[in-house]
Amino acid sequence: MLLEGFSKLGKSIISNDIYILWAAIIELILFTCSYSLAKNASARIEKQKNKKKRCTNKALISLYNVFCTGISIFPLLGMFGTVMALLGLDLAANDMTNIRNNFFMALTSTAWGIIFSVVFKILHAVYEDFFTKQIDESTKLVKECNRLFEKANW
Repeated sequence: MLLEGFSKLGKSIISNDIYILWAAIIELILFTCSYSLAKNASARIEKQKNKKKRCTNKALISLYNVFCTGISIFPLLGMFGTVMALLGLDLAANDMTNIRNNFFMALTSTAWGIIFSVVFKILHAVYEDFFTKQIDESTKLVKECNRLFEKANW
């Protein structure tokens, strides 16, 4: 019975809850890009409009912040799927197949929202110190780089 439930849950991510799967793929890409930038922990040199150079680590900070914020979207997507499935119920028609299918869709979207939220929350917890350290190091590098640019009058 439990195995059958997991089998149905697995099938639902491809059919009914594909939007949650896409959000998970995007979140994984955000994590991968953030990790890649953090691993290099370097400053990028940009030219401002007034021809001065300055260093920045905006890409790393932005991607990491979007990744962190994206974690909270999964429970919301699960609730969205639940609401959409329950809105599709036609209790007056007394069609038990329709009722059963819509309740199943409501439950699977909630389950996938919880599953992906927990997975990415754990991933974040494991790598949070790494990201924080790398962001701090790159911020120090940016400040030093900008100080040197100002000193050289670039």
